[in-house]
Amino acid sequence: MPLVINTNVQSLNAQRQLVKSGNDMSQAMERLSSGKRINTAADDAAGLSISNRMTSQVRGLNQAIRNANDGVSLIQTAEGALDETTNILQRIRELAIQSSNGIYDDSNRKTLDAEVQQLKAELDRISETTSFNGQKLLNGSLGQVTLQVGAQAGEFIDLNVGELSTDTLGAAQDAGLSNTSRFYDNPTAGAQGLTVGDLTVNGIAIGGTSSADDSASTSNADASAIALAAAINKVSDLSGVKATVNSTVMAGASMTPAAGTSGTFTINGVTTASITTTADGATTRSAVVAAINAVAAQTGVTAIDTGEDATGVKLVAEDGRNISLTASAAGLTPAITGLRLAATSTNEALQIGSVTLQSVNGAEVVIGGDTSLTPQSGFVAGTFSGVLAQATSASHEGADDATTQLQAGDLVINGIQIGGAKALDDTASTVGKTGSAIAIAAAINRVAEATGVTADVTGTTIKGQSSTTAETLGNTLTFTVNGISIGTVTSVGEISADRVALVDAINKVSGQTGVVARDTGSGVEMFAEDGRNITLGAAGGTGAAQNFGLGNAAGTAASTAFGQTTFGAVTLGSGAQIEITAGANGVAGLEGVGFRAGTFGATESGQLLKDVSIATLKGAQEAIQAVDNALETINAVRADLGAINNRLDFTTSNLMNVVENTAAARSRIMDADFAAETANLSRAQVLQQASQAMLAQANASTQQVLQLLNQ
Repeated sequence: MPLVINTNVQSLNAQRQLVKSGNDMSQAMERLSSGKRINTAADDAAGLSISNRMTSQVRGLNQAIRNANDGVSLIQTAEGALDETTNILQRIRELAIQSSNGIYDDSNRKTLDAEVQQLKAELDRISETTSFNGQKLLNGSLGQVTLQVGAQAGEFIDLNVGELSTDTLGAAQDAGLSNTSRFYDNPTAGAQGLTVGDLTVNGIAIGGTSSADDSASTSNADASAIALAAAINKVSDLSGVKATVNSTVMAGASMTPAAGTSGTFTINGVTTASITTTADGATTRSAVVAAINAVAAQTGVTAIDTGEDATGVKLVAEDGRNISLTASAAGLTPAITGLRLAATSTNEALQIGSVTLQSVNGAEVVIGGDTSLTPQSGFVAGTFSGVLAQATSASHEGADDATTQLQAGDLVINGIQIGGAKALDDTASTVGKTGSAIAIAAAINRVAEATGVTADVTGTTIKGQSSTTAETLGNTLTFTVNGISIGTVTSVGEISADRVALVDAINKVSGQTGVVARDTGSGVEMFAEDGRNITLGAAGGTGAAQNFGLGNAAGTAASTAFGQTTFGAVTLGSGAQIEITAGANGVAGLEGVGFRAGTFGATESGQLLKDVSIATLKGAQEAIQAVDNALETINAVRADLGAINNRLDFTTSNLMNVVENTAAARSRIMDADFAAETANLSRAQVLQQASQAMLAQANASTQQVLQLLNQ
């Protein structure tokens, strides 16, 4: 190796190693001082990106939890006020019954009525002054409250409370309303738009409909639901009523399949490919659906095979445009194609959709106008409330599929027989599919265009109660939920702690079961939000289920849900009255599905509370009915508020679980391992000292040249 002085390679190497160990020491010190493994993108660009998204999620969810808690606070404020309102109504009813007694004269009744009038004034004061964060809750000004309960846009829960005062309570009213969807077999002669004077809403005249407001419909646009909704909404600030356009649905026709007819259809001015009918209804429906859907992007109309010859092929325009349909061949009749082509015309038809009117503040909606022309709008004259009619089936705990399944002949809604439930409609439940709320709702919705009634699934719930006796320390409980084991829960000998342990065990497998649990303070409640069945396997282990919070109503024995399937409920909704009657299978078949016969959404009757007076015997009798109606309204509102409150509790529990797991995942990416970084720091410090010593040695090594020069 040559001896040189211009380039000291040993020194350069020592310098490089010194810089490297210095960088290592700096990085270790940075991580230890910040507590983070990733401090800049240079440390781990992908990890930084992932952790930032997780931070957004965690912070968003934490705010969503606070939002949900704010919603609970608002609900509890309204609930407290409604509790006092209920007490006032009960007192008014008590006084009305007292005044109805024949031993009192009018003078006595006036004395009693004085208290009633004061109570009515207090009820109105509560309605007007109850507020949360400056917003009045019960006077009708609140409108719809949207609670953001997620970290992303659109993840919200809506809450709405209308006016609850003597001006609105008392009289039983019709449900809020939709107009009828109209079908014409001679569109040119039948379908007409509105002109000024045809329709009034809350005393405000609705202007004429205009085809300019409907750019989607290709024919009779001035008579469309889109044009009607636009005309109504132009004066909604004056009428207090808004109209929304519903999807246009042309129901299918009953089929008697026959082969050999060929031809095309024209949908909203667009001609389909030719189809040829067959003797098999399913094959013909498939051909019709394929031909129509091939041009759906041009027509805005989708064809749906109902799967049955009895109901054929239905057409749907999601945006509410008119559906104009013509067949090219005379043989393409409704019975052959399953399409609702009128037999009284030259194979043509027009379906006009419907709109739903809803009061902005929940007040009543008054429909009027020229009664001879009002049907052109699809409405009838009358006074309606701003809410929709509802009827809810009962849920079944510890039942079986044979008892709860919906069969043809069990249920008739608005005169239309509901077909049997199908297991294929329920992809969530593990057993008892034909008896599930999901399958029953699907069966009802298959004929929704005929009944005017839609079905929604409500969550399935099992409510357990705790025993007053604590489980023995070390005893265990095991069972399955929808076929998935929750593992083994071991008692710590304390009732509330054992409930918490059971809730945690159930929620750990909720992603597989679709069932979440919560501690109600008096027991454990299990809930399937999508309405799937909840099947609990037989309880095992050395402990008793009631000691862990899953007891019967008295908490004295295990819930009847063990070894059984619990079925959810179905809520029917309509813009008009809902009439439920038993089918050919009788009342037993109807009640087996959980429904009861009756008409829901009754017409207006009785008097409003503001008009109540018990100063006369007749007035006292009318007051009893008015108070009963008011109590029913308050009970319904409180039930809705309670349901949303419980839903928010589940929401908060779920959000907290997600925050916990997301924060843990972020920690694994972002946070520094202090044990490893301390070791790295010590190593870097030793290397720093060694590098400095070696650099000094390397710098001194060139002095050997002086020894040669001195010789």
